[in-house]
Amino acid sequence: MTEEKKKLLHEISSLLCQAYNELIENNQVSFPLYDEQVFKIDTVVKTVYASYFGFVPYPTEKDRAAAFFCLIIKDHVVTDGNKSLATIWLEIYCNSFSLKIKDGVLIDQLAVSVEAEKDLSLQKLVQVVKTVLFE
Repeated sequence: MTEEKKKLLHEISSLLCQAYNELIENNQVSFPLYDEQVFKIDTVVKTVYASYFGFVPYPTEKDRAAAFFCLIIKDHVVTDGNKSLATIWLEIYCNSFSLKIKDGVLIDQLAVSVEAEKDLSLQKLVQVVKTVLFE
């Protein structure tokens, strides 16, 4: 990726890429990040922080945490390790914003459930995940 394109990435996209690279270093995923995956990650980040004519779909930190979790999994942003990346990012994000996940929530099982869900709209899925995680 050119230096000019790297400058256009959202700061959080770079952090997500670093998290994925840690998965590679720990042999938890098999494929490196290519430009296409980096841009998919950046699209997810920009979607989570988007505003549409004054409407903000994910207005709170809890909404954004759930949205990141769901979008990383559902949009298959990387070739291998979407659920792992979503799980690690959820932990990083929650620690960064002092969000406490409810006791007893099994994040790995939640990730599998999000991936398998085919009937709910993305917005509804994000709200369900937020309720499971925080409320």
